[in-house]
Amino acid sequence: MADEEESELSEKQKIDIAKWFLLNSPPGEIQFVAEDVKAVVNDDILYEEAASEAFPLYNKSHMISLEMPGGIGDVLVTSFGELRGTKYLDPRTAHVAVVDHIKQVCTDVRPALDEELPFAYVEEYSLVFRDETNVIKSIGWRKRCK
Repeated sequence: MADEEESELSEKQKIDIAKWFLLNSPPGEIQFVAEDVKAVVNDDILYEEAASEAFPLYNKSHMISLEMPGGIGDVLVTSFGELRGTKYLDPRTAHVAVVDHIKQVCTDVRPALDEELPFAYVEEYSLVFRDETNVIKSIGWRKRCK
């Protein structure tokens, strides 16, 4: 084994390893892990590619809650509320939030278009779910994440 040549990792391998560490960050710790991964990779282009793929997946799988600008409320970043790209619907406030996944902040918010809103049948049954989600979000998740 000592006679075998050690080969350098390819760029794709480095990106895949960086993504693995980012995606497997403990809940709420991805920013700290990202700092370490960026230092280890030591290549901004490779890091940005890994981060741009990993952060959206991490944010959606952990269903992070982000404050919308203007004090409108919070939006949950989930695959269920994802409209396209970095836009997420908050059906409670009928707004669409634009999310910067890497910084984990809402950069913009606008009223939702009619075609982006759920139809009335779904809305009727989602009221109870929304109320319970707000209770969990305001009491449970906030205390656990601090």
